[in-house]
Amino acid sequence: MTDKTTSRQAIIDAAGELIRSHGVQGASIARLVKLSGTSAGAIYHHFSGKNAVVVAVAREAIAVPLRALEEYRHRPASPAELASFAMNALAVAPELGDLLAQLGAGAGTDDELGQQLRAEFALLRDSMEETMLAWAQANDIPGGRVSGYSQLLAGLTLGYASQRVLVDGFDESGYRNQAVQLLKLSKNG
Repeated sequence: MTDKTTSRQAIIDAAGELIRSHGVQGASIARLVKLSGTSAGAIYHHFSGKNAVVVAVAREAIAVPLRALEEYRHRPASPAELASFAMNALAVAPELGDLLAQLGAGAGTDDELGQQLRAEFALLRDSMEETMLAWAQANDIPGGRVSGYSQLLAGLTLGYASQRVLVDGFDESGYRNQAVQLLKLSKNG
């Protein structure tokens, strides 16, 4: 890696950590400089501003599930299988769920950032729908049901991530099992 790449990645890593611990609003440029070991000049060299850094963090966060969905395209997966994969991934890497919750909160308080983050997460939704469409076609399930399944899957997964953080005594395993069972209620789900 070159110094430029190292500096850029240090900024993204620091921003992810700050967003998880202090929210998007708490990830100030000053904190970012301190935690990343870079300078404000380095941040503005790589990014147009704080929102661009936040979007880069989101892009990196969804890269892993996008790669996983790409693998599932070769073997169509049901919504229940995808839900199980997503929630198990969040159980193994809870910091990703924490980050998603904070990005969602940040998108809700800043319209411009919200538009940018929605565009990034649309890529994940579209990829998930393409994966489920292959499953639907292989199982003679009407394609019109795919959008509903993808929305339900996203809601269940984000609900899991949110409750992990917000609800004392949250039964993670029970929630994951019930979510998967809910998606299996349809004949081929």
